[in-house]
Amino acid sequence: MKVLHVTQNYEPSKGGTQYMIKKVSENLAELYHDTVTVFTTNSYYGPNRNIFLKIDNAEEDIEGIHVKRFPFLRAHKPLLKYYSSLSGKPLPSFLYRYNIGPVSPSLRSAMMHHECDIICASSIDYLFADYPSWKNKNKKPFVLYGGLHAEDERCLNQAYLVRIRRADFYIANTEFEKKVLVNHSVEDNKIRVIGGGTDIFRYDESLMAKELLRKKYRVPTGHPVLLYLGRQESSKGIDCLISAFENLNKERPLAHLIIAGAKGSYSKQLQKFLNTHSSINIMDDVTELVKAELLKLSDILVLPSQYESFGIVFLEAWSFKKPVVGADIGAVASVIENGKDGLLFKPNNANDLTEKIKTLLNSAALRCEMGFAGYEKVMKNYTWPIISARFRDVYEEAIEKVKKN
Repeated sequence: MKVLHVTQNYEPSKGGTQYMIKKVSENLAELYHDTVTVFTTNSYYGPNRNIFLKIDNAEEDIEGIHVKRFPFLRAHKPLLKYYSSLSGKPLPSFLYRYNIGPVSPSLRSAMMHHECDIICASSIDYLFADYPSWKNKNKKPFVLYGGLHAEDERCLNQAYLVRIRRADFYIANTEFEKKVLVNHSVEDNKIRVIGGGTDIFRYDESLMAKELLRKKYRVPTGHPVLLYLGRQESSKGIDCLISAFENLNKERPLAHLIIAGAKGSYSKQLQKFLNTHSSINIMDDVTELVKAELLKLSDILVLPSQYESFGIVFLEAWSFKKPVVGADIGAVASVIENGKDGLLFKPNNANDLTEKIKTLLNSAALRCEMGFAGYEKVMKNYTWPIISARFRDVYEEAIEKVKKN
C-alpha cells in the first residue's frame, strides 16, 4: 500500500496527533512494508504558532519514512493579528483558518498530484484537511484524523464539521468523540474509534530502582509521589491540582508533587510555588527517558484537565502499572474505567480531587490493583502495532469504498 500522511510537523515531539502519525507511519513501514510518505511543513513548530524555526532539510528519510517539508506563507499573520486587535473581536471563521494555515501552494499542489493509494491528514485544524473539497481530477481516498477536544464547543464549528463530513472516513479517539459528532449530523458509519498508543513500557527493565530514583529526584524515602505530565497550560487544571495538593498536605505533610512538561501559559504562576512549597518539583521539557523514570518513581498520575481529546499520559502511567486520576469529562471518562483502573473526580473541584487522591494513597492494594488493570488494558488495546493495524484497516475500507463509488 502507498500511504501519504499529511501533518503539521514530523519532529520528535512526544505528544499530539503529529506523534500519532509518526508512530503509525513507522509501524506501517516496518510491519506491513508499506511505502509511507509524509508531507509536512518546514518549521520545527506548527504553522499555527507565531514562532518559526526553519528546518533546512527539505527532504529526508527517517526510520524508513520519506519526509518532505514544504514552506508556507507567514506574512499575513501579523496583519490578521493587527486586524483582530483593532476590531476587539476574534477573527471571522474564514480568516481564522488562514491564520492557522499552513498557507502553502506547494504543499497543496503536491497533495493533488501525489500517486498514492490513500491520504490520511492530521489534524482537523489545518487547511490540508480541506482536501476533499479541492477541485482535483486525481483525487485519492481521504481519511481525517481530527484529534478533537469534543467537550469544547469551539472545536465543533461548522468549518470543522464540514471537513469531517467530506472525508471518506474520520478517525476518532474515543466513543465520546464519536457520539458528539453523530449528534452534530456526522454519519455514524464513517467514524472509526481507534484511540491513542504508547510504547514507553520499553524503558521499564532498564531503569534504576525506585529508591535510587528517589535520590536522583530528591524525594525523601516514604513520601508518596503524585505526578502530573503535560504542558504547563492554564487549561490543564494545574491550579486545581495544586489546591488539592495543599489540602492533602494539611492532613499528611509527607506527600510530594512533580509537575513535568513543556512551558506554557501557566509557567509563570507555577514558579511562585517553588518558593513556598519545598515538596513540589517543576520540570520543563522532559525527555522520554526522564518521563519513564518519573512514572516509575510515582505512586499516582493525576491529569486534572477539563479538555482532552484522549489523554495519552493515562496509557503511559498504566504502562508502569500506576493508577490514575482524571476529571470526569467525556473523553477521559471514555478512557478511564472508574473504580477499576483509576478514579474520576468532579471537574475543577479541588476538594473532590483531594478525596480521590486520599482514597488511593490510603490503600497500596488498591493502587496495585488499578495499576495492573490499566497495564492489561494498554497491552490489549493501545500498543503501537495494535493502533497501526487499526489505522491500516480504515485505509483499506476507504480504498474499497472509493472503488465501489
